[in-house]
Amino acid sequence: MGRKRFRGFQACLALLLLAACSSPPERTLSLHAPQYATLPNGYEPLNPSQPSSMYAAMTVVPGDNIIRYLERKRGHALNLLSLSGGGQNGAFGAGFLIGWRESGKRPQFDVVGGVSTGALLATHAFLGTPADDATLEEMYTKVTSADIYQDRGIFSLLSADSLKDTAPLRAMIAKYVTADTLKRVAAAYDQNRMLFVGTTNIDYGQTWVWNMTMIAKAGKLQLYRDVLLASASFPIVFPPVEIDGHLFVDGAARSNLVIPGMGGTRRPNPPLYGPGSLYLINNGKVTEPPEALIRALGKIAATTISVMMEQSMQTALARSYIGTRLLGYSFNTVEIPDNVNVGNDPLAFDPTQMRAAFDAGRTLGARGNPWSRTPTNLGDIPTWFFKEMMVPGPAGSLR
Repeated sequence: MGRKRFRGFQACLALLLLAACSSPPERTLSLHAPQYATLPNGYEPLNPSQPSSMYAAMTVVPGDNIIRYLERKRGHALNLLSLSGGGQNGAFGAGFLIGWRESGKRPQFDVVGGVSTGALLATHAFLGTPADDATLEEMYTKVTSADIYQDRGIFSLLSADSLKDTAPLRAMIAKYVTADTLKRVAAAYDQNRMLFVGTTNIDYGQTWVWNMTMIAKAGKLQLYRDVLLASASFPIVFPPVEIDGHLFVDGAARSNLVIPGMGGTRRPNPPLYGPGSLYLINNGKVTEPPEALIRALGKIAATTISVMMEQSMQTALARSYIGTRLLGYSFNTVEIPDNVNVGNDPLAFDPTQMRAAFDAGRTLGARGNPWSRTPTNLGDIPTWFFKEMMVPGPAGSLR
């Protein structure tokens, strides 16, 4: 064996020995029941057969759910906003919100839900002032990857739980979500408006939906920030976030959308004030153009993951559409146009690509009617399905 090969063998052996010596400690499964989170259907995460006690006072009417409760409290049909994941493509959502305001047609949102990059957008979209829009523009056009994560050294990777360190992202969240921000979200809670964020509990394999307005009302700033970080922590690349002994990663790992109000023990009663509206901003493209792939491991792996994520989004869109129709609300969705170059890596945080996504969103948002009324059907759903659901019928019914 030559000297160079022998030295290489020694280096590999040393790394293996170090890895063996740096095995992470065992963990105990947390039995800490969440105070501010439920499953997407409104049930208790650690007792999935029981409705969450968090909303017990809001579902006193048979067949009621949180949306009907908020309709009574707000006195009108609701405007719901859902913001999807998409990494750097959240710049599209930021631009769209600003263009929508500039069109003069953007409503105040009664309920906002966000996942991953959508969670990072959600607070300022919910608060909804021009100053909040300026914050979103800064967040999504003035950052690079260095503002989101740091690379780990080869030795730290041996004992790490992720490829990157998200200390910069944690600092950015702290910069934009301040004690004053928390007070403003708490004030919205007093007005019976609600903000939700989705995370993935990887210990239990569940989606946990956090009521951020309740967290703000309780004054728990660090928990609020931790939930946002967890929701945006892309698995393997970014480290999981521990909350009350539970480990959380990106909400999009299990569900790329949060549509509040779909829970309840019975089918919803008809809406109290006529059809409200769900507006869904998809920070991604529905499909990528076909391409003859090079049969290389990296390309095949990356494209396969992309296809899996696209299918996950399609499932979430279809589920959201059904739920919205059951509520008796209108469904409105928008996504990044096919002709916009946002690259193939949503974790690149490339300023040029983010500016392209932001500008495209702003232009689209300023249009009079940029919305699609049904999800794009890529062949997974029978063609008659959407036609049947579009047939007028009693409010709150599928027809």
